[in-house]
Amino acid sequence: MTISRRQTLIGAGALALAPLGRELSADAADAAAEPFDPASPLPHTSAFFPLPGVYLNSASRHPLSRGARAGADAYLNHQTMSGSQDYSTRGTRTRVLENYARLINASTDEIFLVQSTTAGENLVLNALDIPDAGGRIVTDALHYFGSFPLYGELAGRGMDVVTLRPKSGRIDMAEYEAAVTADTRLVAVSSVSTFNGFEHDLKRICEIAHAKDALVYADVIHGVGAVPFDVRASGVDFCSSASYKWLMGDFGMGFLYVRGDRLERIERPWVGYFQASRLQAHVYPGDLVGEYELENTTRGHFAMGTMANAVAAQLDYSLQYLLDVGVERIQAYRQPLMDRMQEALPELGYASLTPPESSTPLASFACENARKRIGPRLREAGVTISVYQNRFRVSVSVFNGMDDIEYLLEVLS
Repeated sequence: MTISRRQTLIGAGALALAPLGRELSADAADAAAEPFDPASPLPHTSAFFPLPGVYLNSASRHPLSRGARAGADAYLNHQTMSGSQDYSTRGTRTRVLENYARLINASTDEIFLVQSTTAGENLVLNALDIPDAGGRIVTDALHYFGSFPLYGELAGRGMDVVTLRPKSGRIDMAEYEAAVTADTRLVAVSSVSTFNGFEHDLKRICEIAHAKDALVYADVIHGVGAVPFDVRASGVDFCSSASYKWLMGDFGMGFLYVRGDRLERIERPWVGYFQASRLQAHVYPGDLVGEYELENTTRGHFAMGTMANAVAAQLDYSLQYLLDVGVERIQAYRQPLMDRMQEALPELGYASLTPPESSTPLASFACENARKRIGPRLREAGVTISVYQNRFRVSVSVFNGMDDIEYLLEVLS
């Protein structure tokens, strides 16, 4: 009989909460190094490096897989001229864009690379001439908290900004119906809330907004790769994400989607040579003449300068991984783990802040003075989650199993 490392921790010794390094044994490390088969039953621990302790914090930063690391190594070998010079940064970026487009059901002309989710959101606002054009913006308190200063500043510059409040961890669609008026320019939401995992009915929000000729921007950093997401089915006009969470990449690269038929309603927020489909410079003594043509695509409106090629090398693997495994399959695998937490943690005195019907990979729970009350206990037990002042958040990925959840419950009991 083989006893897993987590089973060992959940046994009698774990109840004492002894300090943990939790390095894998040689046998376990060999098992983790076995080739990854995307058709195998989840969890996919072999696709990742051995993780210290119990890691339930992928909503903050997802660990890199072995394949993503190999992709980055290939790029670095190319850059240091210590490996194959057949590596193509252009080819890698092309595959990344094609696979991201497949993941969200977009065309490649509708997406391009940006620095981050927030960069994408700001670019959309600039392209809509906000705040100078005036009008109303409707958002809600379950939107990404890092965007609160952005909309606060826009309100200070004359925009009518309405922020809806959650009830029971949700935003009521009736409140959006009342808040979106004829002078509304934009509705800005997070498709899945970073606060508690609440998932908007994005299709319904788009229907409400479009009926008033307003546009919809969605922060989808906790949506794409975490839950099935389809830009066509939702009708969303703009969305952006970043690679370091459920896309299983690193910091410094994100994606911006602009619905193709919305380009005529926006302006270029800046101009750069990556936006040109044709660019030719004629250099004469003392003179420089340039001939160019800008693309009428998302790239042609929003492309930046140089890009994070090392991150693209990681995404070249991880996006294909998500497509091969299937987001629906990942969601179905983790749901019993999330349900177990939603059932058990309130019984231990931690009220759930996440709607019970949630099917996203993160859930939040109330805990007064959490950093002092449970922070040391979690560190001692080798458990990594997100702990805030009066709440904590747990997030589950493909390498987690029910034994991780049971161990967390033991630690918090």
